[in-house]
Amino acid sequence: MLPIVLLGLVLLLLQTSLSAVPLAQNQSTSEPLESPLSTKPFVKNPLQTSDNSSPQATLRSFVENVNRAHQLLMAAHQQSQQESGLLSSDSVNQQVKDGKILFRRAQDCLDLSQIPFQLKEEAGIESTLLLKEILDRIPLPEYGDIPDAETVNKKGLTRWTIPGTEINIVKVEEGPRTGKFLFSPSTVKRLREFYKRVEQLPYKNNATESFYQFYISTPGNLNPSILDPLFLLLPSWMHTTYRDQTLWQWIMLWISFVITIWVLYGSLRWNLRKAATLVPPQRTWIRLFVPTIALIGFWFLDNFINKWINITGRLSLILSTSLEIIWWVLILLTLVLLGNALAETIIASPKINSKGLDAGAIRLVFRLSSLLIGTFILIIGFEGVGIALAPVLTGLGIGGAAVALAARPTLENIFGGLTLFADRPVKVGERCCFGDKDGYVKAIGLRSTRILAMNGDLISIPNAKFSELELINKSRRDRTLLSQTIGLRYETTAEQLRFVLVKLREMIIAHPKLLEENARVRFVKFGDYSLDIEIFVYVETGKLLEFLGIQEDLLLRVMDIVEAAGTEFAFPSQTTYLSQDSGLDQERIRTAEAQVQVWRSEQHEQLRNTLDFPPQRSPNDQ
Repeated sequence: MLPIVLLGLVLLLLQTSLSAVPLAQNQSTSEPLESPLSTKPFVKNPLQTSDNSSPQATLRSFVENVNRAHQLLMAAHQQSQQESGLLSSDSVNQQVKDGKILFRRAQDCLDLSQIPFQLKEEAGIESTLLLKEILDRIPLPEYGDIPDAETVNKKGLTRWTIPGTEINIVKVEEGPRTGKFLFSPSTVKRLREFYKRVEQLPYKNNATESFYQFYISTPGNLNPSILDPLFLLLPSWMHTTYRDQTLWQWIMLWISFVITIWVLYGSLRWNLRKAATLVPPQRTWIRLFVPTIALIGFWFLDNFINKWINITGRLSLILSTSLEIIWWVLILLTLVLLGNALAETIIASPKINSKGLDAGAIRLVFRLSSLLIGTFILIIGFEGVGIALAPVLTGLGIGGAAVALAARPTLENIFGGLTLFADRPVKVGERCCFGDKDGYVKAIGLRSTRILAMNGDLISIPNAKFSELELINKSRRDRTLLSQTIGLRYETTAEQLRFVLVKLREMIIAHPKLLEENARVRFVKFGDYSLDIEIFVYVETGKLLEFLGIQEDLLLRVMDIVEAAGTEFAFPSQTTYLSQDSGLDQERIRTAEAQVQVWRSEQHEQLRNTLDFPPQRSPNDQ
C-alpha cells in the first residue's frame, strides 16, 4: 500500500500545481524556434559520418552538428507541447530522428573507447553536451588557425590542443577508427572537471544555451516524453537542482525503488508459500518465478531511471553499473535454476530413481552446464560495464594451488561419483557388501554414498573411497548358495547314514527352487563329535528374504529326514570309558607282522582295483 499512497500524493501535488504553472513552460533559455511541420527528413544522408580528418574538421564537425541537433530537438519539444494526445505526431518524430542522427555525428568526434560498452550511450550523450557547454563559454581560435588536413599531412601532426586549455584532439593510432582526429579519452574523462571550472562563465553568441541543463532536468533523455505534460505542471521549487539532479527526479527515483522492492518482496513471499505446497519438478519450476520477475523489474527500473526520469551524471553511472551487475547475476541465477528444473523434470520420469546414481548424474550435468553457461554470460556482462576480469583471473592463477588443495577432496568425491555412474557397480535399493559391512544402498550423491547396514546403522562413505572398495553386489545375482554341514550322532549306523544321504538327494531333485546343477550331498568327515554331511546347493533367487524362506523350508525338511532315519543330530559331547588296561593282544601283533612280511614279498600290481566300490549295499550315487 505504501507505494500506492506515495504515487497518489505525487498526483495530488501535480493537480494542485495545475493552475499555478503555465502550459508552455520550457527549461531552455534559447529563443523559441519555428517547428517545421513537414515530415520530410531534414538529414539528407543518414549514413554520412562526421569529418575527422584533421583537428579543424573535428572541431567544426562537432560544433555544427550539435548546433543543428539542438535546433531540431528543441523544435520537436516545443511542437510536442502544443499537440494534444499522448503520442507524438509524425513531424515531431522525424525531427527527433534527424536530431539524434546529427547528435550521433557530433558524439562520434569523441574517443569513447575507454568507456564500458553498456555505459557508452549515456556517457556519450552527457560527454557531448558537457563539451559543448565548455566550448560555448571559452574563446576558440578561428577555424583558419586550426590545423587542417593539408597541415596535418605536411607536418605529420598527431595532436592538437585548444589554446589555453587541456582539451586535446588526438590522432587515433589503432582500432577501427585509426587515422581519425578525435577528442582524446583523457579529455573525455575530465570533461565534468572542465565544466565545473567554466560553469559560471557567460555564453558566447550563437551558443546552445542551457542545452545540458535541459537534458539533465527533463524526462525523456532528449526525446519528447508522455511525462512532459506532468513535468510542466510541477512548481518551480521541484526543479531545484541538488547534486546534478532536480528534486522531482530524486522523488521519482525513490518511489521507483520502493515500488520495485515492494513487488519483489511480494513475489518472494508468494513464491515461498506456493513452493511449500508443491513437489519436484513443479517446485523447481515455480522457483524460477522470482528471478524472472526480478529480471523484468530491474530492467524496467533501469530504463525508467535512464530513459524516463533521465537520471544523469555520476549517479547515473553508479545506478546503471549497479543495476547491470544485479541483472547479470540474476541471469546466472535464472540459468542455474532453469538447469535444475530441467534436470528434475527428466528425473520425474518413472524409469529413473530420484535417489539413484542416474538422477545424481543428470543433476550434475545440468547444474554444471547451466553454471558454466551462466558464468560465461556473467563474464561478458561484467566486461560490458567495465569490470575487468583479468586481475581476477590472475588472482585465481596465483591462488590456484591453494584452491586446488582445498578443493581436492571434493573433486575426488565428484570424480568418484562419476566413476560409480560410468561403472554402475551398485544402484539405489541394491544390497552390497564391502569390507566387513553389508547393507542396502539408500542414496548415491555427488559427494557420498549412504548405506543402510543390516543392523540399522546408516553409513555414509565418500565416493572417492567407495569407488575404490571391492564391492559385492548381492542383488544382481540370479542364485544364492546354500551351504550347510549337519552332524549326526556317532551312534548312527552306516545304513541310517545311507538313508539320510539318499533322502537329501531326492529332496534337492524334487524341490522347485533348488538348482540340481553343481549340487551335492556328501558324507565328508568324521568330526570331533559327529558324522558330518555337507549340503551344497544353489537356490534360484537373488533376494535375501526369499532365500531365507527357502532355506528355512529346506532345514525343516532335513530335520524330518533325520528323524525318519531314526537318528539324531549330534551336539558337542564327550564319552569317557573306564576299564582296566590289559595290554596289547600279542596274537594279533604276530599276525600283523606276518602279513607285512607277505606284502613285502608280493607284487604291488596284484592288489590294484581289487576292492569292490561302491559296496553292493550302498545306494546308487545320486
